[in-house]
Amino acid sequence: MKKIILNILATTGISLVALALVATCYDATLICIDTVFQVLGLNVIIYIGLYFMDYIEYRYPILETGLKLLYVMILVLLGGWIWGWYSNLPGVVLILMTIGIFVVCVCLDTVSLLSEVKSINILIEGEGQSKNISL
Repeated sequence: MKKIILNILATTGISLVALALVATCYDATLICIDTVFQVLGLNVIIYIGLYFMDYIEYRYPILETGLKLLYVMILVLLGGWIWGWYSNLPGVVLILMTIGIFVVCVCLDTVSLLSEVKSINILIEGEGQSKNISL
């Protein structure tokens, strides 16, 4: 649960930074506080769905990633329609932002996973050495 909350907050932060960069390109001067909570709420909904998608066995990893991206894209586009984001931001820009944020999050998740694997390997090597000493 702690990891999911951390991922939600990290993704929200990344989303808001990306939104600020895009807004700067459009000469915007502020991001409304409503938008911050909309992005947070959307990320909560996204991660709830991703949590349940992890219970499905996928034959191909690329299919899993593609389905997750499609799911996120649909929710973002639906959120844009519900909250009226299209009046300030073209849909194509929203799609490109979503893909960019998704790629960043997948890369960060991969780095985190590699760190966990290294920690597990160190623990396994430590147990192996202690067993050799006790023999």
